[in-house]
Amino acid sequence: MLKNKFTYKKFFVYFFSFIIFLCLTNVIPSFKVLSLPFYVSLLYLNFNIVGSTIIYLLSFLYDVNLTSIYSALISSLILLSIFSLYRKKNRKMGGESIFYIALSLSGFLYLTTAKSITFKLIVSALALILSFVFISATRVVFIKNFNYKILAEEKFCLAIFTILLGLGVISVFNVSLLKSINIYIILFSMFTLGGGTTMIISIILSVPMVLFSQSLDVFCIFPLLTLSLLIFYKNSKILSTFALMGIDLILMLFTNVYPTFIYADLIYLITPIVVFLFTPNSIITSTKEKIIALNGKFLSRYTVNRVRASISNRLYSISDVFSEMEKSFNKLKECVSTDADLISRMADEVIMNVCEKCPQYIRCKQNSEPDRRELLKILSVGVAKNRISLVDLTKKFTENCGYINGIIFEINELIHKYHEKVKESEDVLSGKELIRMQSEGVAGVLKGMAFEYSKNLDYSIDIEKKIAESLKKNGILFHEIMCYTRGEELEINLIIKNEYIKDNRLINSINNATSRSNTIVLKTSVSSNMSAVTIKRSPTFDAAFGIASKTKNNSSISGDTHTLTKIDEGKFLIALSDGMGSGFQAENTSSTAISLIESFYKAGLNSKLILSMVNKVLALNTDDNFSAMDILTVNLFDLNADFIKIGAPYSFILSDSTIKIIEGSSLPLGILDDLTPTGCNAVIDEGSTIIMVTDGISDAFGSTTDLIDFLRTIDNKNPQFIADSILNKALNNDRNIAKDDMTVLAVRIFKKVS
Repeated sequence: MLKNKFTYKKFFVYFFSFIIFLCLTNVIPSFKVLSLPFYVSLLYLNFNIVGSTIIYLLSFLYDVNLTSIYSALISSLILLSIFSLYRKKNRKMGGESIFYIALSLSGFLYLTTAKSITFKLIVSALALILSFVFISATRVVFIKNFNYKILAEEKFCLAIFTILLGLGVISVFNVSLLKSINIYIILFSMFTLGGGTTMIISIILSVPMVLFSQSLDVFCIFPLLTLSLLIFYKNSKILSTFALMGIDLILMLFTNVYPTFIYADLIYLITPIVVFLFTPNSIITSTKEKIIALNGKFLSRYTVNRVRASISNRLYSISDVFSEMEKSFNKLKECVSTDADLISRMADEVIMNVCEKCPQYIRCKQNSEPDRRELLKILSVGVAKNRISLVDLTKKFTENCGYINGIIFEINELIHKYHEKVKESEDVLSGKELIRMQSEGVAGVLKGMAFEYSKNLDYSIDIEKKIAESLKKNGILFHEIMCYTRGEELEINLIIKNEYIKDNRLINSINNATSRSNTIVLKTSVSSNMSAVTIKRSPTFDAAFGIASKTKNNSSISGDTHTLTKIDEGKFLIALSDGMGSGFQAENTSSTAISLIESFYKAGLNSKLILSMVNKVLALNTDDNFSAMDILTVNLFDLNADFIKIGAPYSFILSDSTIKIIEGSSLPLGILDDLTPTGCNAVIDEGSTIIMVTDGISDAFGSTTDLIDFLRTIDNKNPQFIADSILNKALNNDRNIAKDDMTVLAVRIFKKVS
């Protein structure tokens, strides 16, 4: 769209528009009507009316033909007046444009006598159709300027425009110039669009030469030149251009594809090659990146990031709700009555229930009896001892009170109620603390998720193209591909046929393109034969597990429970719980602790908060339910391991040369309200085996030294064999009598085979 202000860009647009007019005007020299569609397209797309009209009319001066000039004047006057009127009224022309274009053709139909009326009608109808084709093609070239995605119908219109323009170049200049231009287009297309698109372009560029020569032999020229480039263009820019030149020379010298050969033809061959070789690589690269970007899914990618931002804001809002709940429960905890408050209330009740009903109350009141400070001292002693007797009353209080037995009875009753109240208050306080901790944990998880979703995904078009080429090379067809990165993590999403999902070529192709090992982490069906798959980097390492256990003799249920669970794609959790004692009660305590820990870890809560919450749950129980806990998390990308021990025996890390001991010293879960677990971090060596045991095993060996000595004798690396061996040795030490529940859990870490 051109404004009135002059710029160099506008000058070049007018200049090239004039060349286009000149070529299209002379496609049919005796009936110069095919430049009219281009003139219509400029006016329709709001180009400058005067400037467009001038270059349109100038194109008819190539060979002075008064009939053609008069026809062009008539058509320009009709269209000029109509489009000026529409612009003045600020209206967009609609379907009525067909009538106006047909009217503008009347001058050519009436004045031109060189052709038959049938021919003129057919060409005029073609010009009418081409007007709408050229509007689309002109929009792509001059308005979209290849900065926006080109639609399929626009590509078709551009192809028709190119063919007619090629015929015009031959008519005005010569076929050798068209060939020279086409060679440069093919070279530039190959290095920006790739082989497949360039082959289609070469076929389109061949059409004008076929129509001009009326021979199908020339149809093979540009496709053959494209094939020569296709072989070498990925290796060398210079080598590929020489290959093209060599093929064209062979066609010139040794075939009849070209009707004649003159040395001037070499200039038309060498010139585009030289111009291309001196075209800056920055221009080729930027054009290639622009075209790749045009084929990208910007709207869907924008939508994904917009949805992520919306989710992030929502998560932050919900997180604030739980943070406020945590603050509220902290305030409620501060409002709980103290011992002094409760004792003061007890004093009030003694006076109300005993003293005020005593016949001597009026006399005592006149003498300021009973002394409240004395009564508070007595109550404090009673609360500490759980009851009072006569010897606990002060001398002053005894001398002035005539109803001692009633006072003692009432105080002991109140002390009993006091302890019940304190227990109830502690339970309520523990419940509030548990809810506070849950609110804190949920708020933390939500904030973490909100922060993660607040970061935009970085899409990598280059990686997408590289993966797409690798898939095509290995015969894997896909419908869509989208790749994005979060930090160093790359996520690949594909819409693909179900038959390819289990095909090893899929992952192998992606591994080759990304130079790392990958795995499918998610699969969702989108139709009967298509699925969406998410592919991420697979962990470098893997783990094998072995478990051996024995229930205590004369007990039907083991109090030892365990879990092996996957937290995410590259991290697993092992937890071994030993409920104190054996049987149903121990198993119930142990399994409850394990279940809570597994759920909380999967939810993403931090370890310290998880253990505090589980401890609080067990401590709330009225029964004495305790559980020793051994917890291990391992990152399979870097082998970073976290050990947490709560009243659990030693654990061991066996490598080829050493045995490391992991120890803990804290009390089991559920004994104290405040929990201080023992934790440590270690980096596990490849090939190491981690061993965790309950106290039934450690007690059977007698000492850690004896257990380590036995571990040194095990040569087999199979974790199940190791677990079975330790259990059998422990039973053998106790004459095959399981004095307690026994459990051994062995985990071997190994590197994945590529």
